[in-house]
Amino acid sequence: MTIPTRRIALQANEILNLDDARGSTVRVGRGQVWITQYGDIADHVLDAGDSWAIERNGRTVVQAQHATIVDVTGPVASRIVVPVAATPAPGQLSDWLGKVANDWIDRRWAPYV
Repeated sequence: MTIPTRRIALQANEILNLDDARGSTVRVGRGQVWITQYGDIADHVLDAGDSWAIERNGRTVVQAQHATIVDVTGPVASRIVVPVAATPAPGQLSDWLGKVANDWIDRRWAPYV
């Protein structure tokens, strides 16, 4: 019998939510993650090579601190849904830059008195 395992690449600050994952294990292959789980007052930081067993059901949040690769092993591995990052609309960046530039131009310079 094989235990299901899922390898997930996360970018810095990307979050992986694991619901009702008791008995599953998170292992960091590269990078660093911060983990918090429902009902636990302690948070955990794992570096490359570290692993941690999820102790209770509820939501467990895994947040990448850097570009990270994690392996999730156990019952929850087959249910993981990794969100796909949204691609910005073509004009979104230029609109933002235009707003920043206009805000800067609208500032009035006054000498320090």
